Parts: sequence; structure tokens; C-alpha cells
Amino acid sequence: MTNLAVRAGTPSVLDRLRLSLPDIAELAHVQRPVVSVWRRRHASGARPFPEAVSDRNGSPRFRASDVVGWISETGLGNNPNFAADVALRAAFDDEGLVATDGLLALLCLKAYTSMPLSGMSAGEVLDLADELDPEDAFLYREVAGLGPNLGAVCELADLAASAAYTPGGAAEAALADRFRVGRRDLTSSALAPAALELVARVAEMLVGSGTLADPYPGCGDLVTAVLRNPRLIDLPTVQVPGGDAHRLVRRRLAAHGWDAERLDLDAELLHDAVVVTQLPPTGSPELDDEEVIARVDDIVLRLRPGQRAVVIGPASALVDAAATPAVESARSALLRTDRLRTAVLLPPGLVTERPRQRLALWVLGDAHPDVHIRDRWTMVADLSDQGVSGDQFDRAVVEDLLTDITASLGTAEAVRSHAFRFARFASIPDVLARGGSLVAAGRSVVRGARDDGGAAAVSLTELVASVESAARPRLEVRVERGEARPVRRVPLGTFDRRWIKRVSGNRIDVRDVVPAPERDAALTRVVGVPELVGESAWGSRGVETLTFTGKYPAARLTEPGDVVFTTTPYPAAVVDNDGFSAVAFPAQILRISKPERAREYVLLPEVLARDICAQPPGAKWWRAWEVRLVPASDADSVARTLTSVADRLAAAKQEIGRLEQIASTLVDGVTSGVVRMRKDEATA
Repeated sequence: MTNLAVRAGTPSVLDRLRLSLPDIAELAHVQRPVVSVWRRRHASGARPFPEAVSDRNGSPRFRASDVVGWISETGLGNNPNFAADVALRAAFDDEGLVATDGLLALLCLKAYTSMPLSGMSAGEVLDLADELDPEDAFLYREVAGLGPNLGAVCELADLAASAAYTPGGAAEAALADRFRVGRRDLTSSALAPAALELVARVAEMLVGSGTLADPYPGCGDLVTAVLRNPRLIDLPTVQVPGGDAHRLVRRRLAAHGWDAERLDLDAELLHDAVVVTQLPPTGSPELDDEEVIARVDDIVLRLRPGQRAVVIGPASALVDAAATPAVESARSALLRTDRLRTAVLLPPGLVTERPRQRLALWVLGDAHPDVHIRDRWTMVADLSDQGVSGDQFDRAVVEDLLTDITASLGTAEAVRSHAFRFARFASIPDVLARGGSLVAAGRSVVRGARDDGGAAAVSLTELVASVESAARPRLEVRVERGEARPVRRVPLGTFDRRWIKRVSGNRIDVRDVVPAPERDAALTRVVGVPELVGESAWGSRGVETLTFTGKYPAARLTEPGDVVFTTTPYPAAVVDNDGFSAVAFPAQILRISKPERAREYVLLPEVLARDICAQPPGAKWWRAWEVRLVPASDADSVARTLTSVADRLAAAKQEIGRLEQIASTLVDGVTSGVVRMRKDEATA
């Protein structure tokens, strides 16, 4: 048998891949003009930029192996995994679907063996595939179909799994490239990350450690998002259909090491399975509203007593006023089953290829057994005005929606005692009689009086005491009159590294960032754009230190006195006096160097940060920012004074927060009757 081991260094699969200049910039994590500068500046010399080997529509194309070797030799770019990311691009650009399917199949093998696949013979690789998939249910034919390319794709699988740390991570990186090349068979109806995370959180609340079933998994985006949810303590058993149409999702799950049971679509679902699905599934043709309702109805008919289902699909089918009498009739018949417990209208922008389309989320199942049939309700919520920041909803929005859903699935007493943020309640008979939108039919719950046992009054007393007794930092400002002189302003770009050094921010997965309690030793503080523009408090976000050091080995932390800044959405900066923070891209670091010899004027971090914040909103080119210098003779005194001012300002902000809390608690307490103003004899 022929051995597939290849030479060390650049994988041979890259010899056939061609990259454009925009490709190189994207993969190297630099701006497009930077690559043109590289090409011009390194046109000759000991390590010249690679020559173009082809041309497509006037755009030069470069051999990927040449570019990988050049980047490795020069150390340019901001991506330590450049070679692996380039190789993953070959899955789509080099061999198309065959290479992609074959790569995912080999990553499944990587999940079940510690041996490098490139060190095995072709026969050994096929034997391993046959051992893992003896009935050819999801991967054997894909491995065998690679034929003479098997060796090259084995190299690619080894490299990708190593760079992504796990075969599952490599599978996700490979599939992420489908959007760039416009693979409609893999991207049609694909959900945005915010929608996937929201459904995953709802499923987490319902599934526990039981069984998760997806009758329409498509490419597996939804079921993968649920299983990758870090909040799941015990992974549930997974059920997906078999057959050729679902081989991809089974390979995707297997690459993560998750075993998938076969779901028989002709039989009832297991009694303890929580059904989670998307309609239409990712990669499937579009469905009209009648077909969406028909598939949801099929799920409802298969639900056993006590079973739950979560469905995300077009709002036009699930909550909006029906477009045709046929859709109205089909949805009314479905609602009469009394299995709809929750309907949530979501904002637009959650379908990657149709940003104006709105989705809705349904939770299906039985009402609480203690609720009489005539008193049953359906919770409806309208999140259409809740924007998405980056790749996720605001955390408070998600948490409040989850608590609303949890309370609405309980007893009438649980509903009356819960302070709902989004939920309104609809009676299905009323909805059927009125027709129209489900969300518009909702009404607020009337809650009974609740005695808090004096908690509000005690809280108010303690808050007032904390404000009155708070120690205010001493403000030391010692100045005297001086002689006027021209202000020394210098563009940042004119300083060399002996004065100031720029350090790029870290590309941190938003799923790794968690709320950070004060002084949590297990977390590394995360500082990014939200902290710089005031959307998040300083120190309110973090990443687990073990995760950070293991997943981001090349990441860098701030040092005390570093200036963390951003150019987007507008220039903003803060001095990190404590250091040891992880700066999240696109935020960056400016590190002022200590002078090797005496200077007449110096840069101060506090002054630099103020000058950055004073830049016009459209000033995106940081090198052009003019900053002021401080006389070296006054530098230490100015720094101490500005630090004391910053301490006093922080204390004032804390006091403002407590005063706002006092006002809010007082109004809430007085209006609900749990707080009454005391009329002492001295003021009567």
C-alpha cells in the first residue's frame, strides 16, 4: 500500500490553491492596502514577495504555498494560524463539494484516533473509515471518493485539526467559508449567530441532560449551536434523521465527537426528547407559509404528553396576520390543538441572506397540569425593536426573555408573581375569533399585591447610609501661575518605537466572553469597544483565564499605563492603570516607552487618552491624530494629579449610580405599597 506521509513544511494541497490580494489580506488579518505595500516594498531582495502565477479578470493570483512560505519567513501579518486558514480555504476553492465532504469525513476520523492521518497508508485510512462507519451511513463513501486526492486532504485534516485545537473546531472553520464562496446549498436560510445563540439558550432551558431531536437539521447549524452552548453541563443525546440528505449533519456532529442516534421520521419521537428545529432548514429550498405550518403541525402531532419543541421560522407563517385564507385556516387548525405555549417575534437581520426578513420563535407543548383548560394561555412577546450588537442580543434581553418564558410555562400563581419584561398573554379562542397577528392579540398580566417582607425599606436605608458614609478620595491639585508658551502638538504617526508602540487587539470569540464579577481570580478582564464608548462598565466582562491561555496562546495582555483605544465607531480611549487586561479587537493598545535619555517633552498616557477622545468622529486614521506633549519637568506631578482626578471621578460615578438606585427603589416601593414615607415628629 502507498504511504500518504508527505514532506514536512507546506502541505502539497496548497500548491494547487490560488489566492488573490484581497484573499491574502483577509487571511493575514490586515487591511487590503497593506498587502499592496508588501508587494511593492518587497519586490526584490533576499525574500521577495511571490510572483503571480495566473490572472482572473485582471486580478493577479498567487500560489498559496508560495504565500504561506513567504509569510512564515517574514513574520508579517497578524494571523499566527495563516497556513491553516489558507489550507481550510482549499476545501471550497480547490475541489469544491467533494473536498469539503471528504475533509469533514477525515476530521471525523481525527476525532476518533490520535494518529496523524498523513502518516497512514491509503488502505489504513479506508479501514479506519470502515470501522467507524461500517454501514456507510455518513462518511465512508466521502473518504473513498477522494481517490488520488486522499493524501493531500489527509494533510489538510491534520493541519486544520492542529490549528483549531480540535477536529470539531476545524470542521466549523471549514464550513464557515461557505458564505464567502456563496454556496447556496449550504447557506440558504442560514441563521445569524444571534439567532442561533438565542435558540440554543431556550433549548438549554428545556433539554437539561435528556434527548435533543432535530427532524429538519439541514446543515446542522442549529443542533450544533445547542450542543456547543458552554452552559450545558451534560451533553444530551442527539437524534437526527438518516439517509443521504442528512450525511453532512451527521459528519459535522461526529467531527466534534458527538454520537447521533437515528431519528425515524415515520415513528413518534422519544417521550423525553426536546425537539429543536428551523424551518426552512439551512441549505434547503425556501418553503411557503402553508408548508412551514404543515411541518410544525407534523411535529405537534408527534409530541407526547410532557414533551416540548422549539421552532424558529418565518414570522409571516408563525405570528403575522395570514397572507391568504389558506394560511389562516392551516394556522387556526394548529392553534386549536392548544400546544402553542410561547410565540416571540424577533427583529429583522437574523437571516444572513435576507436581512429584512423577520423570524419568530415558538415553544410548543402542554400547559402546566395545574392550569385548568379554560384558563390556559399563550405567552407572546415582541422583540422586533431589540437590536443585535455584533453577533448577539444584549445579554439582559436574553436573560429577561428566558425568565419570562420559564414563568409563563408554570402555574397561574407563578405568572402573577413574576415581573414580566416582554411577555403579554393571549387566549387562543380570542385569537381565533379576532384573527390577525398573534403578537397584537396579547395583553398584560394583572398581578396581585406582593409583600416583600420589608426588603425594599431596608434596601433604601442601606443605600442612603452607603452614600452618606462613602469616603471620597483626596483631590490633590497643586498649581501656580506659569509663563505662556506654544502648545507642542505632534501627529502620532511621527513617533518611532522609542516613543510609542502600537499593539493589536486580540480576536476573542464572543462566546468565550462572560459577565465578570468583581475581583474574580478565575477571569481575565476583557476590554473592548463597549468599555471604551461607555456601553459596558470597565471590568464588567471577562474570559476564563484557562480558556484564554489555552485557546489564544499568542494573545497579549496590557501593561499598567497602556492606553486602550479604538477608531470605531468613533475615536475613544481609556488608560488601563492596572494592566493585565485582554484587549478585544478592533480595540488596540498604545504603549508609551520609557525614555532611554532625558527629554524636554514627554508623552503622558492620561493626556494621550484625552486627546484621542477629543478627535472628530470621522477621524479614523490614528497616525494622523495630533497629541499634546507635556514638559518633562512637570510630567510626574501632572500624572499624579490626573490619577487623583480619575479616582474622584470614579467615586462620583459610583455615587450617581447609588442615587439612581435610591430613586428607582423608592418609586417602585411607594407605588406598590411596600414602602411608606415616615412622618417623624420633628418634620410633622
